[in-house]
Amino acid sequence: MYGTLALSHRALEDLVEAAGRDTIDELRSLARPLEGLRVLNLSITGFGTGTAELLNSSVPLLSDLGLDVHWQVVRASEDDASVSQAMYQALGGTAVVWTHDMTDTWLRYASMNADLLTEQFDVIVVHDPQPLAIHSYNATNAAAQWIAHSHLDLSSAQDDVWMLVRSHLEKYDAAIFDAPAYVRGDITIPTHIVPPAIDPNSVRNMPLPDDVVRSVLGQYGINPDRPLICQVTPCDAACDLVGVYETWKLVQSKHPDVQLLIVLFTEPQDPNARACFDELVRLSLADPDAFVVTPGNEIGNVEINVFQSAASVVMQKGLRKGYGMWISDALWKRRPCVVAPEPGLEQQVIHGKTGAVARTTEEFATEVSRLLENRELAAEYGENGRRHVAERFLITRYLRDYLQILAQLHRKSDG
Repeated sequence: MYGTLALSHRALEDLVEAAGRDTIDELRSLARPLEGLRVLNLSITGFGTGTAELLNSSVPLLSDLGLDVHWQVVRASEDDASVSQAMYQALGGTAVVWTHDMTDTWLRYASMNADLLTEQFDVIVVHDPQPLAIHSYNATNAAAQWIAHSHLDLSSAQDDVWMLVRSHLEKYDAAIFDAPAYVRGDITIPTHIVPPAIDPNSVRNMPLPDDVVRSVLGQYGINPDRPLICQVTPCDAACDLVGVYETWKLVQSKHPDVQLLIVLFTEPQDPNARACFDELVRLSLADPDAFVVTPGNEIGNVEINVFQSAASVVMQKGLRKGYGMWISDALWKRRPCVVAPEPGLEQQVIHGKTGAVARTTEEFATEVSRLLENRELAAEYGENGRRHVAERFLITRYLRDYLQILAQLHRKSDG
């Protein structure tokens, strides 16, 4: 493995204002029997993903609670990275050609990373399916409790790739999934559901001074004094990027001063995504009030915070997989949201309470226009959305779920 990632210290006490004193006291009580427990988190990347965001917050906070928690990134090479990407697509339901050579590559790098894992831990959490085979090759931690935390919806995984992964998954002591719908029925080990969460004190969500918001918007040519529709999104055909533009044009026919901002945090990964991206760029270049920000602009959490904070309405017109936790980021900022009827999105946006759920481009345009016209309703959705996130999607709830699972495994290992 690479060395343990060095993370800034985080104090749980700093979350009192967001989560409440009772919640913080409950976490301390749950953590007390686990003090000193050595826990290793393994991931395939240290930045740029929802998993990395969660670990960046949860690892130092669990350490502050008295556990000995570490985070390492598995080592990869160019050929292993391409195999890992193909596996991710196959397990997510996208058809790929999987060969014996790809299996050999996957297992070879699992064995190599297992050899590099020479420290002993009480619990090892492997995030996402690609590194799962490491457990099969690591004798140093044969006595540890191994947890597979899949942040991917495996329900429609490609059969041959899934059978390969499952043969290694079944050696784990437990598995964690983001939602019940993500769990396949042929998994025999104990499973737990831990929805993702956001960190209210992260750079992505902390309050920003107005002059910072205006300055960043100005750098991108966005007028801070005019209404703004925003979608922060992967560059994926399922997110209907052209449909976002078409929604905006319908809204603009009633509200000529409204601007559009689409923030892409991934590059197009397949021909369909590339075609959508190219069409979106073609359309937006012809309109001075439409802005498309790409990963090449090197946007970070501060910029995403600014864009969402400045938005009059936040959209998510579609989503292939995952929760789309950037919607909870927006709800925490009291932004009204209009989203597609996808399971993860609908758990965050409750229609008529924390925002609106729409299906067609016309429905999206109607709901967005209604929120632009009725600022009282928009404010109500914003307040309800922040309360909903506080109850269900804050990092403190994620920590509680994890502490309960660790306690259960710890009791099991003690006999």
